[in-house]
Amino acid sequence: MSQIVEASIADFLPPDRRTEFVNCSFVGPEHVLKQVAFTVGKKSARPPEYRIEVSNPDFRGKLHFLLGPGKGVVRIESGGPMNVSFRMYRNCNVQIEEGVTITQARIVCDDADIHVGRNGLWSDEIIVQSNDQHGIIDLQTMAPINSERRSITIAEHVWIGRRAIIMPDVHIGREAIIAAGACVTSDVERNSIYAGIPPRRIREGITWSRSPTGLSDYERRLLGYDQA
Repeated sequence: MSQIVEASIADFLPPDRRTEFVNCSFVGPEHVLKQVAFTVGKKSARPPEYRIEVSNPDFRGKLHFLLGPGKGVVRIESGGPMNVSFRMYRNCNVQIEEGVTITQARIVCDDADIHVGRNGLWSDEIIVQSNDQHGIIDLQTMAPINSERRSITIAEHVWIGRRAIIMPDVHIGREAIIAAGACVTSDVERNSIYAGIPPRRIREGITWSRSPTGLSDYERRLLGYDQA
């Protein structure tokens, strides 16, 4: 267990970019300073304002943040293990609750809110794409039609399979399973398995366990299945 410290993100950057990021900070266990990396996008007119918080003193994993123009907050309550690349733009907020494990994922948060509930299990090569990063223009009005703020909500105890893609404005219900290779473009019902592109529900009335032999006592308590 290591001490919680606060560090300036500017200290992680090349000398010629540090003055732009004086309002950006990392708060987390001291040992995580060796497990986090930052890169930065193009210069912007306004200084970026980002705050990264890792609250579990026993955190395991590697985190990479690409900080583009804008501001945002990332709060990670889980101890991992997790291996995640975050790409942050405009006004973005990400919260990952306790017990979430991520083998490998890329999370793009661009003018969006992303919330991940506790005890999720993510495989590898997963992409969470919270918003379009280029404009779609209506030729009659010459105005963008995809410029609104977006959100993604992944409820507690969700299992996401290898190479799945999670798209904007979806809600994945509690205890759901997203099969490998699925591209989620609409809401997912709780206690269900979804597979395919676009995904369809192939089974309902299920939950899942980290062990192939069944729910642990902890999972039963967490999900409320230990009640008489």
